[in-house]
Amino acid sequence: MVLTEKYPENMPWDSESQLKSKTNVKWMLTNFDNVYIFSRSRFNKEYIYIQKNNERTKAVDEYLARFTYQRLFDEGYDLAAVA
Repeated sequence: MVLTEKYPENMPWDSESQLKSKTNVKWMLTNFDNVYIFSRSRFNKEYIYIQKNNERTKAVDEYLARFTYQRLFDEGYDLAAVA
């Protein structure tokens, strides 16, 4: 039996006010010692930057970022801050 994931909707970066904003908003998912930071690219709205702890920031397309965010959230990560 093949399990398929539902397309994640209602991501924090979907807000219209965030898209029009000139500031760079970041969303942090935390779980004990691990911290993931998500931020939208200011140059190309099709990409989301993801950084884990103090590692290098990676640019991924929005489709992959949605599934990454949802999987982390499902694993028990909490949204820590929106700034």
